[in-house]
Amino acid sequence: MDTKNHLSRHFLGTQPSVLRSIPFAPAGPPDEDGTAVKHSLLALADWNQDSEVGDLGSGELVIVAGSSRGHLHRLRLTSPPAPGSDPSEIQVRGEGDMEGAQLLPWMTLHQGRVAALDICAETREVVSAGEDGALFVVPLESTSAPQPFVEPRDSASYRAVRWASQQTFVSAGTTGGLEVWDKRRPGRPQLRALVRDATHKMARGVTQGLERQINCIAAHPSRPHLCATGASAGTVAVWDLRFTAQPTVHVSPKPGSGEVWEVHFDGYEAFGGAAGGADPSVLFCTSGGVLGTVPSSSPSKASAADQLKPSAVLYEEPCSGIRSFDVDATSGQDLFCATDQECLVYLSRGARL
Repeated sequence: MDTKNHLSRHFLGTQPSVLRSIPFAPAGPPDEDGTAVKHSLLALADWNQDSEVGDLGSGELVIVAGSSRGHLHRLRLTSPPAPGSDPSEIQVRGEGDMEGAQLLPWMTLHQGRVAALDICAETREVVSAGEDGALFVVPLESTSAPQPFVEPRDSASYRAVRWASQQTFVSAGTTGGLEVWDKRRPGRPQLRALVRDATHKMARGVTQGLERQINCIAAHPSRPHLCATGASAGTVAVWDLRFTAQPTVHVSPKPGSGEVWEVHFDGYEAFGGAAGGADPSVLFCTSGGVLGTVPSSSPSKASAADQLKPSAVLYEEPCSGIRSFDVDATSGQDLFCATDQECLVYLSRGARL
């Protein structure tokens, strides 16, 4: 049983390209009126930057943002752990990250825009993918740029990258499909999974040809062999990297929903994958303004041509795309969306009873 959902919209005055939830202390004890205050903190990046938030433990946080000039920017923070803490108690931890209110460049890696990046909190490393076709793996405390993990290439460009485990990460680029990398073995991917051989054939009735362009990746937080992707054809695919030939593909919940711009695994819905082999639930947003969900489902024995599965709408933004969203990592109850109309949408799905 769920309690009542809540929805609110707030004008930002800017158009974020990325929105990320910042871990913060839980609510304190209720006051005399029975009200307990919970603070939700967000990091917003604009100018087509990518940014990620890493929870390093013991109140240590780091925010890393990429720029259109190939720079990485780093902001190290200390967050109070006590329940009921106030955001004003957050302190800047590292020296040299900022000058006044401006983030300073941490290091310059790419010849052009940083297309995507991700933080591995366990190893304290950043993986950065550029439009120049280069990949870098950088320790968070490094003071100088490392050698490229993959050298810049004129014939390829990256669009998405995510850590799958402490040793491996997954990327997607303009050449199509997924590449799985072992950080101990630079230069060549350990595995290539081409979308053309799998989801392109299954989604032929949706949009022929465009399915090869993957826009975003999400890695499952506890099962490193699972990842989800969103594509320009408006489809969401769930991949088992141990068996890459036939990912489960989910079509957009309604015609005209547009490209899938971001995906996240959904911790709000129970996942029995360890016992039953079901696909986990996935959240996604689209350029047509749909915030959707792919419910957890049992695997099918049907052929690849029959693997298209439906999805559902959680929220639809009128006359605007949903550029980015994030979900509360502890319960999955709270969702935050950034729209093309410079609005922040907050959706609470209610606590499960």
